[in-house]
Amino acid sequence: METCDVELLVEQYGDNLYRYCKSLTYTLEDAEDLYQQTFLKALELHKRILPDKNPKAYLMSIASNIWRNHKSKYARHERIAPVISSEAEGVQIEDMKGESDVLERLVREEELADLKNCVERLPEKQKQVIKLFYAAELPIEDIARVLKIPKGTVKSRLYQAKERLREEMGVY
Repeated sequence: METCDVELLVEQYGDNLYRYCKSLTYTLEDAEDLYQQTFLKALELHKRILPDKNPKAYLMSIASNIWRNHKSKYARHERIAPVISSEAEGVQIEDMKGESDVLERLVREEELADLKNCVERLPEKQKQVIKLFYAAELPIEDIARVLKIPKGTVKSRLYQAKERLREEMGVY
């Protein structure tokens, strides 16, 4: 695969990869860094990316591996000085159009924050599957390929994660 083909990968799978990177990371800056590192690694490994062997799953796998390495390398640092997302700063005054709009937005943001917190509390194996399925929009077969586990294991982890999230969120 040539450099121009990697540009094609950016066009075809860039949005899905970016969403997946945002779901893995804690800040938008980290998501952007992970996104760029993933495509840099894809350029480096361009001969391994075969168009008929699901390049989207390969890109997600690269991103997963880079993030896992990053987390293990900097885990101690993050325990000492955790990063706080700029999204948690609240509603800007200029965004306030009407009281009901603001209230609806605050409720929606609170529900999303609760869901994100619940996802972050999942065991790592379940968290990976949830993020690959929803954020990266990968089918079960591709998730199995990315994580190098059987499809049945992916389905099981996905089911367990959904059940745990339903329980924690109080949704049945």
